[in-house]
Amino acid sequence: MILEDDMDFAEMLKMDLVHHGYEVDVTDSGNEAFELLSQQDYDLLIADIYIWKDGQVARDGGLLLTGRLQNIRVSNEKDRRGSLPIIVISGAARRPGQHHILDVAKSLGADAVLAKPFAPEDLHNMIDRLLASYRP
Repeated sequence: MILEDDMDFAEMLKMDLVHHGYEVDVTDSGNEAFELLSQQDYDLLIADIYIWKDGQVARDGGLLLTGRLQNIRVSNEKDRRGSLPIIVISGAARRPGQHHILDVAKSLGADAVLAKPFAPEDLHNMIDRLLASYRP
């Protein structure tokens, strides 16, 4: 599952992941992602920190979604969303005054973080590592 507001980037990322054998769904809504994650089995979430809608940062971006999933993890609920590896990505991390944002994502429960732009190989290696550590 990919949560991303830049649909061109999301489609490019999706095509790359499909080429590497993954099935991928894309949404630009954290709330929709949360619902989809409860309805279907996903191996991984890639979430952009900031989701822009109508020129403003939406309230249901990657940080909120990561926090919601972390709450499920720590509550020990029998909910498959609680065992989902999370990679948080952001182009904002390279902007002045925003370098800490990926650390915030880690503190909210992200398993790994990447600043955009990133090399596809970096993402592939991260996915392989996370899936290996989460699968029994």
